Amino acid sequence: MVKVALFVRLEAKPGKEEDVETFLKGGLSLVMDEPATTAWFGIRLGPSTFGIFDAFPDDA
Repeated sequence: MVKVALFVRLEAKPGKEEDVETFLKGGLSLVMDEPATTAWFGIRLGPSTFGIFDAFPDDA
């Protein structure tokens, strides 16, 4: 059961949008090795705005 979630908004500096997108795509493989992470999403909200959403069963 998911009891804790985290949303982090990221704003890329001008010209660094592709770097942030690459970073988020690479993060998925790291999260797959974390058994306590119930859900993880790297999202693009706009031209330079990104986000990460994580869900966990508890604070640990």
